[in-house]
Amino acid sequence: MLKRLFFVSFVFYLCSLIYVEDSSYVHAINKDVIFFDSGTAINGRTMLPMRNIFESLDATVAWDSSTQTITASKGNTTIQLKVNSYKAIVNGKETFLDNPPTIMNSTTMVPVRFVSESLKLPVEWDSTLRVVNIITEGKNIFIYVNDPTINTDKNSKINNYNQLVDLHNNLLFVLQNLEYEKSLYPNYSQDYRNILEKQLTLSKLKLKVMQRMEVILTEIIRQG
Repeated sequence: MLKRLFFVSFVFYLCSLIYVEDSSYVHAINKDVIFFDSGTAINGRTMLPMRNIFESLDATVAWDSSTQTITASKGNTTIQLKVNSYKAIVNGKETFLDNPPTIMNSTTMVPVRFVSESLKLPVEWDSTLRVVNIITEGKNIFIYVNDPTINTDKNSKINNYNQLVDLHNNLLFVLQNLEYEKSLYPNYSQDYRNILEKQLTLSKLKLKVMQRMEVILTEIIRQG
């Protein structure tokens, strides 16, 4: 029940946001909440484009293409990362990563947890909803990992599919509640329109989940 309540509150956050297209990553942004619709998991670690995550955390970021080195700074903290290197430097001290930065589709991806914790920001992971939550000054950052793993193993794909089914069912639950709530108000009143807008936003997210389910199911059937 608590999980459902968390999901409902999370969904209502998303409903108040403005969607902005940026390459293959969809952001929903207002002054309090940032939602990344396309976190990517590699070896169990959530990755995002370097500029998206650093700028969302109010850090400055620089890219040296000759050495493929990322340098980010916020307050008294400076982080240096290098593509395909497990070594990182935080405030001049060497440390090591579980997963190195990598380039995917010409985009430099960095590990979300390492970046956030290096900047001393708490990170929470909800395995059921597949949502990473980072809390920073005055705003929440939600990252939905819509592709649970890059893995060709059939069992992993079946697990991914089942997780998406759970998310789809949660979305249906919230949409049904919204339909009931909408029925309590006169047609086309302001409250009615507000709920309708929320329904449209969630329906779009549900469609994306269903599309991903179809892709994974096709891959599973192909593998036999």
